[in-house]
Amino acid sequence: MMSSKQLFQKRLKALRKEKNYYYKFIFNGHFAIFLMILLGAFILGYGQWLKHIPMGINYTLIISILLAIVSIFPLKTLIEEADQLFLLPFEKEMTHYMKHSIQYSYISRLPIQILVLVIIFPLYNTLHPNQLPYFLVVVVLALIFPYFGLILRWQWYLFGLENWSCNVVLFIINLSGYYVILDALSYFGFGSIIGVMALILLLKQLNVQKQFPWIFMSEEAKRHRMNYYKFVNMFTDVKGIKAPAVRRKYLDVFLRRPKQFDADHMYPYLFTRNFLRGKDAFNIVLRLLIGALILMVWLNQPIVSAIIGALTMYIVVLQMSQFYTQEAYNLWPQVWPVAEIKVIEGYRKFLNMTVILLGLILSVVYILMNLHYFYVIVLFFVVGFLTVNSTIKKLKYQESLLKD
Repeated sequence: MMSSKQLFQKRLKALRKEKNYYYKFIFNGHFAIFLMILLGAFILGYGQWLKHIPMGINYTLIISILLAIVSIFPLKTLIEEADQLFLLPFEKEMTHYMKHSIQYSYISRLPIQILVLVIIFPLYNTLHPNQLPYFLVVVVLALIFPYFGLILRWQWYLFGLENWSCNVVLFIINLSGYYVILDALSYFGFGSIIGVMALILLLKQLNVQKQFPWIFMSEEAKRHRMNYYKFVNMFTDVKGIKAPAVRRKYLDVFLRRPKQFDADHMYPYLFTRNFLRGKDAFNIVLRLLIGALILMVWLNQPIVSAIIGALTMYIVVLQMSQFYTQEAYNLWPQVWPVAEIKVIEGYRKFLNMTVILLGLILSVVYILMNLHYFYVIVLFFVVGFLTVNSTIKKLKYQESLLKD
């Protein structure tokens, strides 16, 4: 029988192989360039904002809340549903298995924690230039809190308590520790660590006779896995995942049924309907649009905002290419067969409508911020329609290859 370490390493290796496969589709060349430009725009805007920080806002509390939230790490166990049956003889080794899970959960999430600290430091140093030692203490706490939080989370699960209650307790403890140090400038914030350790010791005493919660832990692992698949599904197809539909009544105005529901009008309507009532494609477009609008308003620079708007149009159309494969090969072509060219042309009409709507939103915001450069909005539509034409050509070429 393999050891707990060997079992965990075997599953971790399989997980990394799967993630490396999907990363090729997520961080493709276009999306990577888009992220780099967004990062540069954020750094530029952040530097300008720090020179003219609005007063009258409790930034210390905001920083503490942000750190308290990001310091709550999820516990990733890599447990599978079948384990509750096949690993029952292995139950004594599960204590060591969970130690490896806690270490992996901590290390895998640590880069995000460090990134948040790097982003926060310029703001704190600008507001309190002579209080660097206190921020260094916060950095130490930000590295310690998550690890003890993971240990507490495991004991919490073992005792049979819910996930949300653990998050609430950890948030309160983390927030009190960060805020006491940053606002009161007191090292009594370390008392929060003592509080977490006391809870861990108490639960350990209560959990001496507890059995491993197989069902709960497998459900938690499945939830983490499905959340990851839903994220990946926004960029590429994931086998075996079903995206649920959501009725958004406020978008029904865009779902007027065509008067002639024939081969020419069916697919533009179906693509629009599935997009507006789906979760994956709709959410990623919404996030990209909101992020672009925030950067355009925040930076308030005509040239940079124009580049961000044009890139948003380009990336949105590209990211929606996988939406075609999800819908065009669905049930409808089997129920009501039509020529492939009709499906592709329906997709073209859907993309053109999307470009027009997104272009109008970006144009309104851009004109409000840069009225003297109103003519630049033409760039948004040009980039959008050119990308649509390029996407349709690729689809037609792919369909021609499938015929062979």
